[in-house]
Amino acid sequence: MKPNKMLTISLRKFRKLKRAPILFFRDYLLKRHPLVLNHNNIINATEGIIVSALQNSIASFKPAFKIDVVYTWVDANDSAWLQKKRLHSNADISYALYATEESRFSNHNELYYSLLSIEKNISWVNRIFIVTDNQKPLIPDSLKDRVVLVDHSEIIPQQYLPTFNSHVVEAYLHKIKGLSEHFIYFNDDFFVAQKNNPEHFFKSNGIASLFVSNKSTSYSPGEERTTATLSACQNCNDIFESNFAVRFDNTLTHTYVPLIKSVFEESASMFQHEIAAFSKNKFRAKNDLNVATFLVPYHQYILGKSAPNLDICFYFNIRSPASGSFYRALINGKKDNNLPHSFCANDFSSNEFNHDGYSERLNEFLSSFFIS
Repeated sequence: MKPNKMLTISLRKFRKLKRAPILFFRDYLLKRHPLVLNHNNIINATEGIIVSALQNSIASFKPAFKIDVVYTWVDANDSAWLQKKRLHSNADISYALYATEESRFSNHNELYYSLLSIEKNISWVNRIFIVTDNQKPLIPDSLKDRVVLVDHSEIIPQQYLPTFNSHVVEAYLHKIKGLSEHFIYFNDDFFVAQKNNPEHFFKSNGIASLFVSNKSTSYSPGEERTTATLSACQNCNDIFESNFAVRFDNTLTHTYVPLIKSVFEESASMFQHEIAAFSKNKFRAKNDLNVATFLVPYHQYILGKSAPNLDICFYFNIRSPASGSFYRALINGKKDNNLPHSFCANDFSSNEFNHDGYSERLNEFLSSFFIS
């Protein structure tokens, strides 16, 4: 963390301590020991009961069709990629908040363990596509025959390459050659925490699950900490309002997303000008759309091809002091058969916390959870 950034944070905390000491200590403890570990307000230690009840209620709706998985992945430790990123970074351009942050591109070997989570908990998936920028990830031997690497150049128009904007990459997933009609989109920091059946993602009639959270897309105008993701949600809502006279206030749960290729193609055609307008952004910007994680899922809902469903997902920042609470909850939950559906070990901001050793602790936890 930069010294001036650390000083600013320290002064802000000191002023809060002086102004409202009770609130300061309350927030201090909650950040390290959160009472709720998900974005669905599910009370801790009840996850296993709810997941079991949900699984039993939909067991007879198992789909017979194939379901693929798609990842987007980047290795920021690749010197050639880093050189290319520096070449295309422009200090004079106003990017979205955190758009060029180191944490947005850091590789902590999450993909390897995420793939292991698929092998262990949703082994029924068909093929696994990994979209990369001419890079080769480490893949578990047991999955190598099912993994297909897809280069950016195979799906993204040449005029937008290279790109370091995940929103741009996600906007062209429907162009993957051989992709099944039904697929699940993963980020590399998404993990399947326990056994999940196909009907959790798609019902037998083809309806996709819409995993909504309790987090709102609304924000105050001019809010300093408006993220690129939130801006992209609002931009998508503007499109929905113009075309369908509807807006959606709930973001999706920060986990995997069930998608229907034909609806993705329809969205890409219907909103091609809006997608082209932001595809030139080398890094995240304020006019982005989150096509795969908001536009298409809610377009599916508008068309009657998806329905709200619950995916209990533990979401945390691996650099935060609270990460230890999540690790303990997951390890204990594995022992007690009380796990969420999924979890996201997010690397959110390298400026937010000075928390050395976080990458090592993450790998120690993932190894213990998926291998030990």
